[in-house]
Amino acid sequence: MDRRAWRLPASVSIFQECRRSCGVSIAVRPGQIIGLAGHNGAGKSTLLRLLSGVYRPDEGAMFLNGAPIELHSPKAALSRGIATVHQELSLLPNLTVTQNVFLAQERTRIGILQRDSMRIEAQEMVQRFGLDIDVTMPVGSYPVATRQLLELAIATHRNAQFLLLDEPTTSLEGEQIDQLLETVRNLAKTHGVGIILIDHKLDELYAVADHLVALVDGQVRIDGPAEKVSREEMVRAIAGDEAVLLGQRARAARDEQAGSQVASGSEADVKTEDVALVVRQLKTKTLVDVNLTAQRGRILGIYGLVGSGRTEFLRALIGLDSVLAGTIELMGRPYRPHNPSAARKAGIVYLTEERKRDGIIAPLDSITNVSLPVLSNFRRFGFLQHGPMKSSANAYLDLLHVRGDRSQPIIRLSGGNQQKILFARALAQDPTILLLDEPTKGVDIGVKGDIHRMIRELAHEKQMTVLLVSSEEDEVLEVADEVVVFVGGKCDGKAELVANLNAAQLRREAWLPA
Repeated sequence: MDRRAWRLPASVSIFQECRRSCGVSIAVRPGQIIGLAGHNGAGKSTLLRLLSGVYRPDEGAMFLNGAPIELHSPKAALSRGIATVHQELSLLPNLTVTQNVFLAQERTRIGILQRDSMRIEAQEMVQRFGLDIDVTMPVGSYPVATRQLLELAIATHRNAQFLLLDEPTTSLEGEQIDQLLETVRNLAKTHGVGIILIDHKLDELYAVADHLVALVDGQVRIDGPAEKVSREEMVRAIAGDEAVLLGQRARAARDEQAGSQVASGSEADVKTEDVALVVRQLKTKTLVDVNLTAQRGRILGIYGLVGSGRTEFLRALIGLDSVLAGTIELMGRPYRPHNPSAARKAGIVYLTEERKRDGIIAPLDSITNVSLPVLSNFRRFGFLQHGPMKSSANAYLDLLHVRGDRSQPIIRLSGGNQQKILFARALAQDPTILLLDEPTKGVDIGVKGDIHRMIRELAHEKQMTVLLVSSEEDEVLEVADEVVVFVGGKCDGKAELVANLNAAQLRREAWLPA
């Protein structure tokens, strides 16, 4: 293996909203894993787009093996051995696994596709990555987690010498994350692949990275060996001193509150007037038997593995999935969800996990995205009152500290700001019960802290009922008051105070047979 080094430009302007000159210098060597973290909007994904040929740098230079290179397209980058796995999956769901593996690189002989040869090679590839899939099936027939692992396998199969990974574990859980990180580690150490790994989860970065880089507002704030950079330094660089202090205060408050609850026996003594939602023996096409009780002014954490029925339960509550059997009581009265509009009128609002697919309206600006469900509030004599609508939306956006130009299409903002805008949309609907499905998916430490703080305030100060679905054990244990676990479309309704739980217990409960 020749010991090539890939060096990034010394002064590439990568942060479009920065009013001063911003630049990044970083070197990636064969067999090295660089962990890249930063707040949403810091320029991480933009940097990867520059390195993969999607964007052209304004200035600066890139060097490969000591020689300057220019990347005019992703194809040019791939021809140089630079492969990218973006945060948003790029595989074509209507094509088979084999067709995706050889897309634009089809194998032919005298003009005839060598289907058997490609299928055999594709099957060997997925087996090497431990993927139990049929390469003749469409990619869209497999869950997101499988597709994420498959995308990594395909990128590596194309003889990548440098691999750029943009939050590859976002859609994965538990053993899937461990499997992917082990694959990343093996690619670097055994095959000499140089890797840049963007990840908001510091635990994952520290588990595999040799070198850590913190990117803040388009500039490198930290650049050093992983063993010499503390987690607190990373958090301070990315989110500021205030985020560290807020986290410490939140944990102290949680411990004090949990202690008083255990001492008073409050878990067993739930007053009838405090009950906001009761679900008994709920059944849908995917849910088998769901039972739970959610209280006013409390955060009920819902934990489970992919396919356990967490998201399907929230969808049933707002009428997206039909209820086949069971009962639901809302504020002491029978409730039967028919559609999201009826659910909103009943006081139930849902924040989707898939913001790009089900959440944002990409061409519209932030103000309009926030206001869409409540446009009727701003109509007068058939005309839309833009002034009051803008004022109302801005109040929620300011509350959540949304950055960026709010008059521009929302798609131009970072993923974290998009998520905050969807959160603002939910609040604008004035919910009594707020359903949150992975509310901090793909956001940075600072944004995550803002959202966690807001969730606590809504429940504990505004007396809102919050159902929080999260695949992150730490998030569930830090934010929720009590937790129920979904397994195989079932939930027995036994809520456990977070003071009595830890991450290992949650994982064990989630893996129990249904």
